[in-house]
Amino acid sequence: MSTQNVTEERFSVALESIQSKRRIERVLEAANALLDRYATEDDPDERLRLAFELIRRNFAPDVAVRLGDLTLGAATTSSAPPDETEGETFFHCPVHGRDGQVGALTARYVPPGPLGLSPAEWHTAMRLVTGIAGLGLGGRATCPR
Repeated sequence: MSTQNVTEERFSVALESIQSKRRIERVLEAANALLDRYATEDDPDERLRLAFELIRRNFAPDVAVRLGDLTLGAATTSSAPPDETEGETFFHCPVHGRDGQVGALTARYVPPGPLGLSPAEWHTAMRLVTGIAGLGLGGRATCPR
């Protein structure tokens, strides 16, 4: 392997590392924005709406959230994801609210999406944001890895 090829490979790895760090920073900014909004809102239904809107704008325009009697989101997103097809990644996470409410957050992602995340980065970001949403509802989210 020539010195130029090694240098180009190292440069490529360094550039990808920098870009990945920027994508992660954008995810953390979105998660912090959700926490900031939760600090000013006590109503669980409104908190769920805030989480839904943040996810829809930043992570997946095709998202549906269901908890108790409240349903938000796209009719095209089912309550359980179909088999993943080429170029699409699905996320489905049960959400438990206070007082025994049960529901789920389901989303479909087609890279690069609004934040330019890889499918693995997107799935991890969805687990983070859904976990925050579950805690903000006075319950929890039990997302698969």
